[in-house]
Amino acid sequence: MVIAIIQPTFLPWCGYMSLIDFVDEVIFLDNVQFDKRSWQQRNRIKTSNGTLTLTVPVITKNLFNQHIKDVKIDYSSSFQKKMTKSIFQNYSKAKYFDDYSKEIFSLLESNHRNLMDLNIKLIDHLCKVLKIKFQFSFSSNLNLKTSKEQLILDICKLKKAKKYISTIGAKNYLNEKNFNLKNNIELSFFEYSGKKHNQLYGKFVSNLSVIDLLFNEGPKSKDILRENFFINKNL
Repeated sequence: MVIAIIQPTFLPWCGYMSLIDFVDEVIFLDNVQFDKRSWQQRNRIKTSNGTLTLTVPVITKNLFNQHIKDVKIDYSSSFQKKMTKSIFQNYSKAKYFDDYSKEIFSLLESNHRNLMDLNIKLIDHLCKVLKIKFQFSFSSNLNLKTSKEQLILDICKLKKAKKYISTIGAKNYLNEKNFNLKNNIELSFFEYSGKKHNQLYGKFVSNLSVIDLLFNEGPKSKDILRENFFINKNL
């Protein structure tokens, strides 16, 4: 069993989807503190004037320590129509826009009580159109009380994982010896190179939402995701 443990993000970037494709199961870390500065409520698209950040407004007033799974969307503004309008204005001329936009817009314009519900439904839909096998579970259902590295180890043990694939950002707090030597779990780090794919508006921009890839490359998108990553075991 090869697993990854990640937070559910909004309209994820290509590297996120590539990681899901690589592992056997994704465990969504949903019972940790929500960070307003993270990608859980935002992502970027490309426009003729550079990049544009799409943001889902959420309710945070007096909720400083709320968990990811509890964050509610703030529907007091008309953000959904503005968001789909922005995507339409900037991608309607993309080669495969008409093939994929309708279902994505439907999900974005539907009301979801929690941000995580929206994110999971979008990720699930993106996996379906990319033909990525998507097996997932939630850390909140595992009843673990540990945190940081020990939480990762405990999840790996419960899942009987032989390999744990981490994002590169966690390399500063994960100790290889605690995985490989003490628990016989192979720890590796996933890196996505983000090489060029077809885009509108001139010079290539990397690290955008995967919808940029999907609208521009269509059926080729999965192959591109699989060609642009490597696994590093020696950091």
